[in-house]
Amino acid sequence: MTDTKTTKTQAKPETTIRRGAVAASIWKRQAPSGFEYFDFSLSRAWKAKSSGRDGYSMNFFSDNEEALGEVIHEAASWIAEKQAALQASKQNEFEVADRCTSHDEIL
Repeated sequence: MTDTKTTKTQAKPETTIRRGAVAASIWKRQAPSGFEYFDFSLSRAWKAKSSGRDGYSMNFFSDNEEALGEVIHEAASWIAEKQAALQASKQNEFEVADRCTSHDEIL
């Protein structure tokens, strides 16, 4: 039996905030209801001295504490700013649609 897999285009984060080896990748998501929102994931870059192999981990060391705090704070601030702009945009769309409906009722 042949194993077939559906290939999925790898989504890219909206932005990534880095402090040293620590990064917060910010993602734009959409709930099934259509509600758009942002969230973030954390990672730590590493490189093995012996083999030169590198990669990313979701595990951290105690000396990553300051960088983690910084990227979390910046990611949360970035999301709050973008979410407010997204909400304002949606509110403006609603108000324009409401005015158009009210205008049509007058005619």
